[in-house]
Amino acid sequence: MSTEDTIQELASALSTGAQSRALRLALQVLGDLCGLGINYFDFDNVGYVKTVTEVSSDNSALMRNIRKNENALAALLAGVSCALLACERSMGRDLPDEGGVRVVFDDSIVQDTTSEKRQDMDEVAAGLMDRAEYRAKWYGESEK
Repeated sequence: MSTEDTIQELASALSTGAQSRALRLALQVLGDLCGLGINYFDFDNVGYVKTVTEVSSDNSALMRNIRKNENALAALLAGVSCALLACERSMGRDLPDEGGVRVVFDDSIVQDTTSEKRQDMDEVAAGLMDRAEYRAKWYGESEK
């Protein structure tokens, strides 16, 4: 037996940095292909508080995708509502005409709807906002 046939130790450095970069790139591609944005699955930028502006700018692809889906769903949901009311009427229920059905999505990811509504209620109580304007804003009614 020669010395060339002996077992030799191989202690190469682990390539964890390259593996981490490759995994991060794969997750960014996945997020982009799903329409969620490249930072959606990011594991490096977690653990700190972001402002509303930072959240909306970091997730701009996600927000665009949400708006696109909301626009596509709004008319379909209104149509399903009208169809359900028509089915109930055909079964003998005495229901009023639904009028114009609208679906309104809020922006609750970026805005705190509850605190905004409370602020508007305070403005109505202080006489800074008209009741009709409040109802038009929050309930979709016309101001008249």
